[in-house]
Amino acid sequence: MIKSLPFYFGLLLFLVSCKKANDLDTLPRDFNQSLTLVPTDTLVFPVSDQSNVYSRYVRKVEINGAAYLGVVNENTNELEFYALNNKVDDFKIHFKIEGPNGVGQIKAFELMADSTLLIGSSYRIQLYVTDLRGNLRKILKTDIVERKGNPSVQLYYTQQPLMFDKIRRNAFVYARGGSDYSEPGKWSGTMFLNIPNMDDKSAKHVFELPSHFYKYVHGAYFSHSSHLLMEDRYLVLGIPFYNNILIYDREKEELREREAGSKYFGDALPWDNPTMDGHEEFYVTSNSYRELAYDEKNQLLYRLAYRGIDYIDPNGLRRNWDNKPPSVIIINSDFEKVGEVDLPVNTVYTRMYFTHNGKLYLSLNHPNNNPSEDEMVFVGFKPEKL
Repeated sequence: MIKSLPFYFGLLLFLVSCKKANDLDTLPRDFNQSLTLVPTDTLVFPVSDQSNVYSRYVRKVEINGAAYLGVVNENTNELEFYALNNKVDDFKIHFKIEGPNGVGQIKAFELMADSTLLIGSSYRIQLYVTDLRGNLRKILKTDIVERKGNPSVQLYYTQQPLMFDKIRRNAFVYARGGSDYSEPGKWSGTMFLNIPNMDDKSAKHVFELPSHFYKYVHGAYFSHSSHLLMEDRYLVLGIPFYNNILIYDREKEELREREAGSKYFGDALPWDNPTMDGHEEFYVTSNSYRELAYDEKNQLLYRLAYRGIDYIDPNGLRRNWDNKPPSVIIINSDFEKVGEVDLPVNTVYTRMYFTHNGKLYLSLNHPNNNPSEDEMVFVGFKPEKL
């Protein structure tokens, strides 16, 4: 019996270590706060009567050295480009849904070059390469190569679904496996389709999640993840219930995790008993994470966190995900959390955001306190040392 004790002790240590590595922990992690965010200015963009102050996809781009805020207008099937300085004019591009230049209903875009766009649309088995006049130049099929496990679904309800490496000319599209939101398997397998050198026949699925994510069930609203391509090297993925961010180093072909959770909570626990009509309530009452943004000038990564609240407010009205108290997590170039700043509730519409000139810009057109139906209004936050 005595000789077998080391074996059992070692087994116990192994099981404990596995539990720590694979189980979720709701407690916030420690960090040293050295940066904060200070509101410094506002940017106002008047919109036409055919436009909307809300868009599911906005992105800052630079065309011929000039900075623009690109906005998808699904109502008119146009990309609207708003100048971020007074030296150039606003412009827009109309896209045909059908015909020789048809691209479907546009959902997302990425700038490939000063005269070339990558378009994602309602036709979710292909991507489109166009010029800045809406002329179709090339179609990239995204269903040539099969994904291991569940078939891939090209998704655009995530943040920044399209990414393009201008150095290697590689395109990445968010193409997670399809499965029931109420069953395990939603977070398993590969997350992206990589199209090297714009050759769809050479495409492959990449960024495979660790196997322990397979078991987690959090419902439909927790499927809205966020990701970005950082410095053309790192693919960064934020899972909505997970404290850590996942970072894939394309040069070393290594996947690692770094702590990037909120000061208020860590991981969000799974949904024990999913129901058909309870997805929104579970999300609103749970803690969660969503958007990621990268500030190239300051080499800072921002992550949005949201605290859970009661589903029914004091007036008996249902709350939605825009009513959760938000905060901005600040992460440095070494992927270390260095700050977190609270945002006012029901004031900042965090689903519309971009970085520009060393600042994080967040929309003030919150549905509960919208200052204007005719103007997109953004407040700029500048990082400062404490």
